[in-house]
Amino acid sequence: MTPTILAFAVLAIATIASAIGVIAFRNAVYSALSLILTLFFLAMFYLQLGAMFIAVVQILIYAGAIMVLFLFVVTMLSPDARDEEKDRIPWQRYVGGLLGVVLAGALSYLIFRDVSGTALIKAESYSKAVAAHGNVEAFGLSLFHGFLFPFEVTSLLIVVAILGALVFGRRA
Repeated sequence: MTPTILAFAVLAIATIASAIGVIAFRNAVYSALSLILTLFFLAMFYLQLGAMFIAVVQILIYAGAIMVLFLFVVTMLSPDARDEEKDRIPWQRYVGGLLGVVLAGALSYLIFRDVSGTALIKAESYSKAVAAHGNVEAFGLSLFHGFLFPFEVTSLLIVVAILGALVFGRRA
């Protein structure tokens, strides 16, 4: 059995298990989290096929933006008093804080590092990049290299707006 087939089999089993979790969980939040995991595994299938751009879009758009929005709507519209029990996993706050610090550090590194590489595409050289690389690759290079900072700031603003809506919704 080759490593590729073994990786496919493990990924297929994990995908099927998380897809069953989407239907099996009675709690909508657990079902949505299982759907996020299913979409993430689907992106891993795209990576195995060599479709890097589609995998990144799958994670950013579907597993990221749409499912986070769905989770906020579900938690805002149907607060369940039974879910506000004692914290069963007390160390998860520390792990979450540590992961938040790691994320902030990684984003700070990406923002403040030197980005004067030769593969970067600026807005004025987009047509040259399309001729050299093709439409999809040129779009991906310009989005994730030339316009990385505005892209990340936009995602941060969307998260802040959703959190603001959540806070204002809880006050009412």
